[in-house]
Amino acid sequence: MLSNVKQFPRGKVKYSPSKLEIAFYLYVGVWLVWLTSVSLLSGKPPAVTSPYVVVPVVLIGGILLGQVLALRWTDGRTLELAFVALALAILATPIYANASAAVGVQLVALASLGIIGRQRIRSVGTEENEQDTAVPSRQRAPSQQILIVGLFLIGTLLALGSQAAIALLIPLLVVSFWAIRKCSGPPRWLLVGAGIFVAEMAAIAVITLGIRESWSPWLSADDSLSSARHTLWSDALALWRANPIAGAGPGTFTESSELASSTPDLAAVHSIVLQVAAELGAIGLLLLGAIFVLGLLLVTRGPRDQSLIAAAAWTSLAVHASIDHLEDFPVVWVTVGLVLGFSMGLSKAQRRGAMSGKGDAAQCVARA
Repeated sequence: MLSNVKQFPRGKVKYSPSKLEIAFYLYVGVWLVWLTSVSLLSGKPPAVTSPYVVVPVVLIGGILLGQVLALRWTDGRTLELAFVALALAILATPIYANASAAVGVQLVALASLGIIGRQRIRSVGTEENEQDTAVPSRQRAPSQQILIVGLFLIGTLLALGSQAAIALLIPLLVVSFWAIRKCSGPPRWLLVGAGIFVAEMAAIAVITLGIRESWSPWLSADDSLSSARHTLWSDALALWRANPIAGAGPGTFTESSELASSTPDLAAVHSIVLQVAAELGAIGLLLLGAIFVLGLLLVTRGPRDQSLIAAAAWTSLAVHASIDHLEDFPVVWVTVGLVLGFSMGLSKAQRRGAMSGKGDAAQCVARA
């Protein structure tokens, strides 16, 4: 009989970013350099609170925090993730409905990754007067189960506040159920290719709609994309055409658009693609795309099941941000960073267990 059961030895944990992770952070740095350059060229320096500055910072912060929380989760710890998730839900509740809904979608993805993490928890058992032997953990903390259910419920309730979020939540739930059930997923090249394709199609759709002189009635209805977006997107495209390479400079869209300058609630383009294109030009748009692709590459390095969930969450936010001004809400980007980091942390936790030289295979280990 086991006299003592413990999780992975925490003394062996240390933060060691991969080359790809370092490349991601460097590209974010290049983004900030380009932002500074455009600001100098246009004479429009961004405020410290500008989304162009805040979003990269909080995204990286979320990724780093997510990795720490994943390692704690696989050690059977629940309190840290519960505290962070509760804080995010509280911060998301009183803000713009679509931003709150975007946070909800990410919380559902986090709950799904939590299930994957529980499936991979390995415990190390020590018998009296015998060599250490590792066995799969059969009794996992009930608090983790409660937290997973809570994340699913809170995330779903938040997501129901937006039609776009509901449309993105449904496929996320489908792929999450499939990944958890089958303990597998598509190969990495297919995940990355599909994510790029979906994000590109969303961007092309927004640009195409912005170019059109009129929209169908069902698109311009109050409960759909609205005629206001049509005007904002058209104004953003006009500004981009006037400054195709470097853009007009941070914050210039609002003053260039009659609708945006006269209506505070419509001061943003309501599309991160067109906002960046108009103010930071084609180079800024390419850098934005590179950060998205690197994010996909980062979260698809691990087992296929968790890669599928994380890639779907990252892609869903890219699509949602293409039709709304989610960049104005840091809590959205902290949350998606948390999801990316949690997936990366699960992979590191699994590698840590394998390197320890102890333990049977986890209950559900998908082929990477």
